[in-house]
Amino acid sequence: MFTERIGLALLFSFLVWLGATMFFVLFGEQVLADPGEQRFFVNFLLLEAGTFVILYAVLSLYQKLDRSRYAAVKLGIWGSAAGLFIDTFSLWNHSLIFPKLSQGQVIAFAIWMVCAYAMYLMIPLILTRKEKQDSP
Repeated sequence: MFTERIGLALLFSFLVWLGATMFFVLFGEQVLADPGEQRFFVNFLLLEAGTFVILYAVLSLYQKLDRSRYAAVKLGIWGSAAGLFIDTFSLWNHSLIFPKLSQGQVIAFAIWMVCAYAMYLMIPLILTRKEKQDSP
């Protein structure tokens, strides 16, 4: 199950990670607030809502390309594993990857990232359940 079309899953995994990372490289200074700031919670909720919509769309598209059973679950697992591994080095070298971000913004990025990976694992379960309900 988890080795079928592994190349496609890894490609999608890398593209999701790259897209998220580039978003924060380009716009992180504007959208991330230090957790101690008053605007942090609203910014966090907006970022997570946008992340949910994008991940839902990406996982739905992936299911159309990979018709194997539990395709979205496979991408959620592989994507989370690959992304977490790469993000270990992104956070470790945050001054190189995210040079414009303050220490507080790096913490805000890490908080966003943890919740985003939780969604990356949960959305496939929602899609799989929806798929089972839609089939006769």
